[in-house]
Amino acid sequence: MESILIAEEELRLSALYEYNILDTENEEVYDQLTELVANICDTPIALISIIDESREWFKSRYGLPDFEKPRSWTFCDEIGLNEGVFEVKDTLNDDRVAYPPLLKDGTQVIFYAGVPIINAEGYHIATLCVVDRQPACLRDEQKVQLKILAKQVLYLLELRKSHYVKEKLLRQSILDAKELEKKNKQLEQFVYTVSHDLKAPLITISAFAKTLAKELEASTNEKQKHRFTRIQENTSQMGGLLTDLLELSRVMSQAIKRELLNTELIVNSQLQELKGDDEHINFIVESPLEYIFANKTLLSRCILNVCNYAIQNKSPDNVLNIKVATVDHGSHISLVIVDNGLGIAEEDQKRVFCIFEQVEKQKGTGMGLCIVKAAMEKHGGEIQLTSTLGIGSQLELKFPVISV
Repeated sequence: MESILIAEEELRLSALYEYNILDTENEEVYDQLTELVANICDTPIALISIIDESREWFKSRYGLPDFEKPRSWTFCDEIGLNEGVFEVKDTLNDDRVAYPPLLKDGTQVIFYAGVPIINAEGYHIATLCVVDRQPACLRDEQKVQLKILAKQVLYLLELRKSHYVKEKLLRQSILDAKELEKKNKQLEQFVYTVSHDLKAPLITISAFAKTLAKELEASTNEKQKHRFTRIQENTSQMGGLLTDLLELSRVMSQAIKRELLNTELIVNSQLQELKGDDEHINFIVESPLEYIFANKTLLSRCILNVCNYAIQNKSPDNVLNIKVATVDHGSHISLVIVDNGLGIAEEDQKRVFCIFEQVEKQKGTGMGLCIVKAAMEKHGGEIQLTSTLGIGSQLELKFPVISV
């Protein structure tokens, strides 16, 4: 039985400590309540008492200079979970009291009445009580008021607990965010270092493979020539991956400078580079295009990557049409790029923005749209994909409007 009581008390103390109330400074809102209680009950002393492991500590004390006293000197332990008013009219003539508690000045507590403050989990957190140095008796209406004000104390304690928990969560989230930022920077540095260090030997491998294939061309059979071709194709693919990794690392790690840009000039410049002499690609620019507040390098890369993605995944049966337009939404400017290519199945649409994710049978490194997504996040914007398999895709880049 004793072990059960000890366990229950440990749970009560654990619940109490969640309020972070012990040894806090005086607060007017609590002191106003104890003064009001003393006036209502016609007693010289009113207290909001809290019992921890070894003491009774007063969050508010009206008419008493003590901050705390030993736990053995209190009635509050005897109140338990009784929701009514625990009243001792005369401690000198009450069998429930063996040794009347003492006040600091040495006088005895003769009259005591208290209401336990019990939280939603059923734990006795505090007590609202009144004390007198002579026998007394509360009227019914005074007891009612004492219980009402005890509920107000509980309300204040719960508010404090809620605020304390939110502060803890906020502090933890800040620490977590800092730790995540640190790990992201380490990861970015790792990606950059690995990508950079691998490029040089890869270029050497590719050059030697190409030279060796040419030197041995007269003495190699078709199977061997195919193998040399595959080596060069794979080194070229890996080189593209490393280039994109370096680009992604730069986008994620570097601060960006933004300016108001002539979008139409940038779009036409990128489209000219992409088109070349290919008659099966048709670019349509819906002039005039809105000016966009952005980083010029990243905006150019976004246009290039989105259009290049469309070219890599064009239908072999149709001329590829890529239409570029802008829409002013007030809060943001949308750069909209629409194509009539192969389209993307609904189940694959989220994957195209993930690093190294490639939809089956599509070309490229699988990082082009991932870089676009990172660039848009750098601008505080977003990228939105709408696509229908066999019909085409629309990519909308939303740039926030910022005053310059």
